[in-house]
Amino acid sequence: MDLEEHTLETAGERCETCGAQLTEDELKVVLESGGPTLCKIHAAEEIPLDDEVAEVHEAE
Repeated sequence: MDLEEHTLETAGERCETCGAQLTEDELKVVLESGGPTLCKIHAAEEIPLDDEVAEVHEAE
């Protein structure tokens, strides 16, 4: 079975964390990344999984 890349065609208009109304720029980022619907503040708090794994291995 081949896996194809999926992109979002629509996104919610509010941040999943705080419920703030997203700006057009924030919506564009969500649609392009296919990521969670987050405002700029909460998107900045997200750490990519690869970084989390690297930090765990460095601590060992």
